[in-house]
Amino acid sequence: MSGQDSVENSERKLISIEVSQLLGRFDHKVDFPPDRDFVILHGPNGIGKTKLLELIAATFSLDLHTIAETPFRSAIFTFSDGSILCVERLGQEALPGLAEEEASGDVFIMRLLQSGRGEIVWNASESLTQADSPNLSLYIERSDIPVRKMRSGRWTDLSDGDIISTREVISRYPDLLPSRLLALRAESIPEEVTKLLSSATVHLIETQRLINVAPGRNKAERRQPTVSEFSRDFSRRLDDALAQNSRVSQGLDRSFPRRLLSETELAPEITEEAIRSRYSAQSEIRRRLTAISVLDASGELPLPDRTLEPWEKRVLWTYLDDTEEKLSTFQYLLDRVALLREIVNSRFLYKELVLDREGFKVVTAAGKEIKPSQLSSGEQHELVLTYDLLFNAQKNSLILIDEPEISLHVAWQKEFLNDIVRIAAINSSRFIVATHSPQIINKYWSNTVGLEPGYENESLWT
Repeated sequence: MSGQDSVENSERKLISIEVSQLLGRFDHKVDFPPDRDFVILHGPNGIGKTKLLELIAATFSLDLHTIAETPFRSAIFTFSDGSILCVERLGQEALPGLAEEEASGDVFIMRLLQSGRGEIVWNASESLTQADSPNLSLYIERSDIPVRKMRSGRWTDLSDGDIISTREVISRYPDLLPSRLLALRAESIPEEVTKLLSSATVHLIETQRLINVAPGRNKAERRQPTVSEFSRDFSRRLDDALAQNSRVSQGLDRSFPRRLLSETELAPEITEEAIRSRYSAQSEIRRRLTAISVLDASGELPLPDRTLEPWEKRVLWTYLDDTEEKLSTFQYLLDRVALLREIVNSRFLYKELVLDREGFKVVTAAGKEIKPSQLSSGEQHELVLTYDLLFNAQKNSLILIDEPEISLHVAWQKEFLNDIVRIAAINSSRFIVATHSPQIINKYWSNTVGLEPGYENESLWT
């Protein structure tokens, strides 16, 4: 992607989604003004909030299997630069329960309209057929994957009894499926569609958050507490940051004598006040790194309590430049660790979240350490959701969150969107939140979209 394309993508924002005949009967329109960090979807059960989020995520990631499985007539995505992408189903409605052979004639196309570029039409179902050939369902039935086909077209996972879709079969058992059956041929996708959908990485946070389902055939191996997986993830991220810091440090240390000797004059900005200010700021970063077991601050020496000599200023300035570059390798983690601990520890009672090179630790007020998986379901939801938003969602993402209120105390629900605003400031992300809870909405009724007539005003919820 060219530099100009990157600039265009960073400035382009999704500003509207309009879906017709979702679940065979619901028409929804969601306006998302570009100056807003988040929009809230609310309404009763059964009107397609979850399906709408899944359809948005599937479109941006070009997950054609999910698009094909979702019952809808059309979905129109409008962007701030005037671009419009329409995903349109032709032929059978493919509603739940429709026999697979009846739905096989369905075709869905993508129409892209961009100012000055005309219309581009892409038969996406042809690409799905290419990715699906030979027939994916037939291959699954004949393979060693422990699933059984149901008349509805879904599958029973024989390892745990779950009823799952073809998409979930793929996500659970990718190692048991040939890559040729899963690959979408990139050359079949119009370049303009790819550029448009790369405007934002979509990150979907589903309601099932506490159990991580990983590839594998053994139930115990596949189903692990998400909080434990995220703990290991943080440990890996910290190891990566330490490795990067080591590489940066080695390069700077090798060139330090040469750079020091090449500076013969004292630059005007190198004042004693500036040196002490920078040293103090870097000492604070070291203190924060010590808290997560990255550094040992015991050997740190204070600056002398006297006026510095010119040669000392020159040496210290070069040292501070190098230290700033070394410490910057941890800045991404430090910013997020600080906000994660602040949010989570403000919720926890009589216990505290600690992060270090081993991952997550939870210490009670009595000083006893407990496993993160021993937290209550509400505490795990708070920790998992906050970590996911801070560490797993990429910068400039479009983040879709389904029912954030699950297991959360009412007081925690009321703070959720305040947390979102702070997280958006770090990640430059935008959020679409689907909720049943008026406590989640709290003071943000102007950001809400009711997905059912009669649910568009606050009075009906209070």
